[in-house]
Amino acid sequence: MSRRTIPGLESPDPVLEREIRELLDEVEAALEKAVRADSDMLAETAQYLLAAGGKRFRPMLVLLSGYFGDPSDPRLVPGSVSIELVHQATLYHDDVIDEADARHAVQSANARWSNTVAILTGDYLFAKASEISTDLGTDICALLARTIATLCDGQIREVEAAGRVEQSEDDYLDIIRRKTGALIATSCRLGGMLSDAPAEALDVLEQYGEALGLAFQLSDDIMDLTASHETLGKEPGQDLREGVYTLPVLHALGGPRGAELREVLEDGPPSGERLDRALEIVRAPGHLARARSAVIFEVDRAHALVERLPAGPARTALGQLAEFLATRCGARGPGGSRSERGRASGSPPERGPGGSRSERGRTSGSPPERES
Repeated sequence: MSRRTIPGLESPDPVLEREIRELLDEVEAALEKAVRADSDMLAETAQYLLAAGGKRFRPMLVLLSGYFGDPSDPRLVPGSVSIELVHQATLYHDDVIDEADARHAVQSANARWSNTVAILTGDYLFAKASEISTDLGTDICALLARTIATLCDGQIREVEAAGRVEQSEDDYLDIIRRKTGALIATSCRLGGMLSDAPAEALDVLEQYGEALGLAFQLSDDIMDLTASHETLGKEPGQDLREGVYTLPVLHALGGPRGAELREVLEDGPPSGERLDRALEIVRAPGHLARARSAVIFEVDRAHALVERLPAGPARTALGQLAEFLATRCGARGPGGSRSERGRASGSPPERGPGGSRSERGRTSGSPPERES
């Protein structure tokens, strides 16, 4: 599934959308080049999940955040590549940890080859991301290294918490802040750094990214319980099967049927009839409503942060991305945004910081883009 096939991920500004698509095409070509290897097997395994597709959500955030500085800075494409390679590396490792059979609707690397091959491929992608970042400056390399360390910390915390019914909501939010929020926050900050955005914008972009990352994971948690196999590309309830007890589960454990759910889960992650019973309890409207409220909280936090950035199509696009996460999990219906969505069809968008790169100029000597 690609970004282009998902309504809500496109920018409402046609010029910005065209520019982002063209830049993402450059990122895709650079990704294919970055994962080449001398070993035929490593060359095959390293490009395996990339070729299977993906939304390229994190590179898109790097590129959009670049509009708060100079969006024509050539470092934005390799920066986007390094971020995506880190993300891809975590997928290989996650599938080993979760003993997953599928990813992006194809057989997972660990299932197709072996755990060893999947782990080494993930390590290779981390190394390639680090190699690319060294050409972008020591500050970028340090940021990426800190982020990878935070991701590992979050993953260890999740492994430690697996199957534990006594974890708190704060414990769970801390895990996903590290495991998911950190890389999305870094994606936004990186785009600002590489485009030489003002220092105050960098902090806002990073905070926005963290809020977006939390909303992203909380939305995914709800989708895992409510969406179809076709939508998810896997069987619903996968988190429960793996002993990852997400916010709706934690809410249900504190609800009127909490003792019953605790009894179901006390023998470890459920399967078969135990899984069906657990899902029936957790899917109660009240538990899902509370989880959706948590999504709204983070989405609204993201909107409030976005409003501190310079006005323009990029700011509008960031607001729309946050609202997309609220809509996809049923937390808010279309049109419920408190962001700038109404402005896109009203007064003309302001240009300047956050504006179209075709209007702000490109690298010296580059002609304006033509419609494709």
